Amino acid sequence: MDNGHVSQESGKRLAAAPRDHVGTTSGQRYSGLAVGGAGALLAPPLLIALAYYGVGSILFWLSAAILVAVGLGRTAALRLRLLDCAVLAVGTYEIPSLTMSRYSANSVAAARVVCAAALLYFLARLAARTAHGIVVVSALVGAGGIALGWTALSQFGEHASALRAAGLSGIVAFRSRLILVPAPWILGEWFTLVLLTLPFALAVAAFFWLGRNRIAAVGAALFTLAIAAALLLSCSRAVAGGVLVLFGSISVLAAAYRVMRIKAALILTAGALCALGCVLTAENALYPGIAEAYTGRHTSQVRSTEGRLAIWKRSADVFRLSPLWGVGSGNAPLFLTSTADQEETTGFASRTYSLPIQLLTEKGALGAALYLALLVMAGAAAHRKLRSPNTSAQMKGMTCCLAGGAIAVLFRELTYSSLLEHAATAMLFAMCLALIAAEEPA
Repeated sequence: MDNGHVSQESGKRLAAAPRDHVGTTSGQRYSGLAVGGAGALLAPPLLIALAYYGVGSILFWLSAAILVAVGLGRTAALRLRLLDCAVLAVGTYEIPSLTMSRYSANSVAAARVVCAAALLYFLARLAARTAHGIVVVSALVGAGGIALGWTALSQFGEHASALRAAGLSGIVAFRSRLILVPAPWILGEWFTLVLLTLPFALAVAAFFWLGRNRIAAVGAALFTLAIAAALLLSCSRAVAGGVLVLFGSISVLAAAYRVMRIKAALILTAGALCALGCVLTAENALYPGIAEAYTGRHTSQVRSTEGRLAIWKRSADVFRLSPLWGVGSGNAPLFLTSTADQEETTGFASRTYSLPIQLLTEKGALGAALYLALLVMAGAAAHRKLRSPNTSAQMKGMTCCLAGGAIAVLFRELTYSSLLEHAATAMLFAMCLALIAAEEPA
């Protein structure tokens, strides 16, 4: 009788044990992968790092990493969801899009970026399938963003001192020379990449906070200030606005889906604003003119606005050339430059300076509809996961951070089309969507 009672109680405890590991509570399987395949969590951040430095063929590294993840992990077939199908549709669309491109040679590189991002999306879906898997990947990406932030802060200080020693002042006028980026990168694209790392770093802080580890959460949140400080040194209102939208979106989502109480969300918003205000005040004290870049109206900012408006106006003419298929990926700058008058001094078109306009001109109404469907499906996936009673609080908190990051980057991309211009930015955004789609196993 006693043995039976003990066996029954043990069975109840085993059934009630949290199943962060797929198919067992003993920890022998992790994130849907065997213990030997847990190293697949390292593959997505590693591939983004390779893309950042332009090392090797992205498609080769992605294909090899997927084979390693499947081979070592012996994972079951991934059940496709609507978001997965949307990613497949976007990647598949690049094949006929190449044949319809006005100059297909310019479109090959852009198609490679999209395909690499789609492959990384599925690699992340295979590798990170629990809250613990997501926090590991987020910590690696966040650490990379913090390293980039500290590097930017150091460079800014050194170059600002050099300008002062030469008798030059006016930080806003020399902002493009104060932070150096790797050779293949343009400063605006680099700021998009750094902004994309911020939600991953915040996801780590959310994981610890909702796991009742307050000290680790505060420490992780303090480290993210390095990323925010570097972004505020951009002197770009769109970039700084993206940071504000990120924190605001996280608070709104957390309150709307009851991840935290409304009062706590308001305190979080106020705390984030105070922290950003203190960072900006300190930066303005060290480098006078930073705050003025966000509050004043400078000639360079006025000219930038005029140039964007001129480009957007000419983009309508480019869209009319091929409204269904578009002129082809990577071809918008070519057509925009060819439509400019010789006497025109504004609106130099190295890009469309708006992601929606870029999609319409380069990929046409059909391609833009596919990308819009992708974003809608991503929102639906986040909504379903945040509403589910089976989703843990930690998973919901990280989802709020990642979804807020996607919203912030899209806000920034309204006035700067850089998301699809480099493999690392596209892959990082795709991994953000993949982690949003990840659902805890039953």
